[in-house]
Amino acid sequence: MKSSDIFEGADDAQQEKWEQELVDKNPDAASHIAESKQRMSGWSKEDGTLIQKELAEIDARLVELIDAGVAPEDFRTQEVIADHFRWVSQFWSPNAESYVGLGDMYNDSPEFLERFNGIHPMLASFQRDAMAHYALNVLINE
Repeated sequence: MKSSDIFEGADDAQQEKWEQELVDKNPDAASHIAESKQRMSGWSKEDGTLIQKELAEIDARLVELIDAGVAPEDFRTQEVIADHFRWVSQFWSPNAESYVGLGDMYNDSPEFLERFNGIHPMLASFQRDAMAHYALNVLINE
């Protein structure tokens, strides 16, 4: 299964563009991309549906926290981000630096930003900040 089969709005050309952007920013990303493709190669359509559902649940939980005025560093937010990290880890094995980079990409890429803004106008920046906090306080120690 390819990313374009799982994620709405992603096509093969867009996926290649994102991959190249990641490699341009961090050459080590090439190994993460290869790992992701290997992990996803055996997934079924049902696996893809489950992955989408899990992400939607994480997004909804983050929106609830944003609307409640909870900070990205708050333990409640960090519990959701830990779930996001586990979700991302189904695709590849991020370290602190690459997880921060993913959060940055969510905010720097117009396509990702459009996706996040369609859910909540503060979601991309809130999640980026929460991911950076998680990476620098949890992942850096692993």
